[in-house]
Amino acid sequence: MITEFLKHTGEFLRKYPQVRLTMNEEFAIRDSVLSFLGLNNINQLRDRYEGQAFWDKTLKNYGGLVACQKHLGIEVTTINELNIKDFKPQIIGKDSVYDIKVFDFGQLPDLELKSVKNPIIFVIQKDKSTFSICGYGSKQLILDNLVDSSNETVNSVNLKKFIGFKALNSIDDIV
Repeated sequence: MITEFLKHTGEFLRKYPQVRLTMNEEFAIRDSVLSFLGLNNINQLRDRYEGQAFWDKTLKNYGGLVACQKHLGIEVTTINELNIKDFKPQIIGKDSVYDIKVFDFGQLPDLELKSVKNPIIFVIQKDKSTFSICGYGSKQLILDNLVDSSNETVNSVNLKKFIGFKALNSIDDIV
């Protein structure tokens, strides 16, 4: 899988803006997740598999949003302003709403065809708190650059992998 990832992103990785979350931002995410799940401490969170998975997902999605907002120099949305249960990261640009797709370093992003409704900003989560902003693509560009995924289809969800990194535009253009 890393081979496919590097094949499509490798030449661009050093050019992508990289943004790190602060410890305070990480703590705010952790505290928000603990509160939402009704837990008292991080050990209780780690004892519940779904708790750890929910924290990881929230950190990934919120981290991608914060990375984009910081890079663009716009006001950062605090974790407390969000409904973290159903949170889907988005930025409202000058011409459109941009969805943010955060994916793990070493893997290509999986997309469901029917979920592509807006332009998408692609962000790589390199580690827990480091994010690289690849750029954005229009809905048509994304649909034109999807290939079949080797992932199993789950509940009739057909996932495709995005490979059009060379055609992405800088997010600096959206505000």
